[in-house]
Amino acid sequence: MKTVFKIVGASAVVAGAYLYSRKETPQEFVERAKLTFNDRKKKAADWKTAYDDFKKSMDAFTAQIPVLEKTIDDISRDVDEAMFKIQPRLDEINNYTDKLK
Repeated sequence: MKTVFKIVGASAVVAGAYLYSRKETPQEFVERAKLTFNDRKKKAADWKTAYDDFKKSMDAFTAQIPVLEKTIDDISRDVDEAMFKIQPRLDEINNYTDKLK
């Protein structure tokens, strides 16, 4: 039992020294602690909301990847087709420019 009183007494002395060093009353300390706790709780909730939104966005993006790959393949095929059609003309233009040099 003496040990409990020693611990309680030491805690009271440390708490008093802390409050004195910060020039703060116990009510001010409690109010500041409440504000800090509520602020951190709100920030944690905001972070969780942002993280959940990020996960939803990533899931939506992942679901769109097959469509994106198909579109890229279609564009690549169209570019290859166009290059095949204009390659003879480009070769002819290159021949003329070589002759001009």
